[in-house]
Amino acid sequence: MPNLAIADAIASLNSETKITYLGSYGGIERKLVERHGLPFEAVVSGKLRRYFSVKNFVDAFKVPFGVIQSFWRLGRVKPDMVFSKGGFVSFPVVMAAWMRRVPVIIHESDAIPGLTTKLCARFAKRILLAYPSAEEGLMKYKSKIEVCGNPIRHSLLEGNAEVAKRITNFDGTRPVLLVMGGSSGSAFVNTIIQKEKEKLMEDFDVIHITGGMHSQAQSEPHYWSAGFIHDEMSDIYALTTHALSRAGANTLSELEALQIPSLLYPLGLDASRGDQIMNANHMAKKYDFMSVADEEKSAHAQLLLLPTRVRKKAESHVAKHIAEMLLGNSDTMES
Repeated sequence: MPNLAIADAIASLNSETKITYLGSYGGIERKLVERHGLPFEAVVSGKLRRYFSVKNFVDAFKVPFGVIQSFWRLGRVKPDMVFSKGGFVSFPVVMAAWMRRVPVIIHESDAIPGLTTKLCARFAKRILLAYPSAEEGLMKYKSKIEVCGNPIRHSLLEGNAEVAKRITNFDGTRPVLLVMGGSSGSAFVNTIIQKEKEKLMEDFDVIHITGGMHSQAQSEPHYWSAGFIHDEMSDIYALTTHALSRAGANTLSELEALQIPSLLYPLGLDASRGDQIMNANHMAKKYDFMSVADEEKSAHAQLLLLPTRVRKKAESHVAKHIAEMLLGNSDTMES
């Protein structure tokens, strides 16, 4: 989670800073945040949709309730700064912060800005972007914009492959393929693996993150799967030589920093606003070790065309930069 990367960076710069995390009632973020030792408070939020849905009528009442709830929570916490990472739960918090005259900094992870970012932009003191292309949808706020990239946790860059070998029972003598479908998993990606599993295992040891917080780990020769990986993700990355993944902005930033050759299957326009397509195309143009998959062709064949992973010291200073920006304005903040 990018917000945890920023929280880590803040703690390293000023351990006295108090951080409270506001999130949704139903998301998996609560468990991750509380595991990280941060106080978490849930806020009612309605999803902001661009299309017709019966749920829009219900959510229309949730948004103002979320604003009132956020206004009360901010009054109790009394933050000096609010940092918003996007997502529909952010809108009520940003609105409440504006009403309380609390400065807001927002960050957009994707190559095109989401609806929440567009709505929050007018209330923000600064607008941070991961991709230059996102500026096109926010030109009226150009004076507030800074392109800085996506924050990732520094610990992800310092994994131990030996730990991952013990977890997976792989010996490290074969290429290791990491398969990811995002935090909730991807039925599409999982289906690809089911169809090509035997073929993939001819050339790779496969680590398959299927999605879901409670799925049990399964192990067999040349294949290991788990629903979700927590603290060991850095070690898994250290062992990985190739990746097959959706094209969520946060995952791509990690693969980019670690320079892991990746075959990307972005969500299509039938299931998204096209942000993953833009993310994937940006990375494929920028790096020869990333490729956008042809869904009509074999994943196995396309993976074999990727270059070998070049292991260099991975660095990312985005989280520290954002932390310094926030600490330049506050001693207490809301995330």
